Amino acid sequence: MRDTTQVHAKLVAAFSGPSSRPLALRGPSGSGKTTLLRRVNSQALRQAVCLTAFEFVHELTAAIREDRYRAYSDTLAADQRPLCIEHLEDLRGKPQTRATVQRLLERAVRRRPVLLTLTSSSRDAEVARWLRSWTQLLSIKS
Repeated sequence: MRDTTQVHAKLVAAFSGPSSRPLALRGPSGSGKTTLLRRVNSQALRQAVCLTAFEFVHELTAAIREDRYRAYSDTLAADQRPLCIEHLEDLRGKPQTRATVQRLLERAVRRRPVLLTLTSSSRDAEVARWLRSWTQLLSIKS
């Protein structure tokens, strides 16, 4: 577990530019994940695009259904603003969706900071294992 000072410093560094891996924050509901993201975002030179996992998957699904996945992927990869996606726990039990999201975000992180949140609970182990394999996963205390 990390305290919020350490996590805040990591977020500030993450907002400064792209890195090789997305940064994922994991903590219980009410631990301050969103507050930290908002605080750092308000201080950043480039304001982040913030979505929930549900909104992101909804946009992705619409792009696939409307045969514009390639354009969606290219636009996501080209944007240089930080991208924040919250509530990755909503992807629990959806391995194919997670694989598509992972491919998109691994491509996007080459040009922009990607920050993710996961609300930890007794049911999040599946999503936490998935995130641990391709992100820098930081746990914060409540």
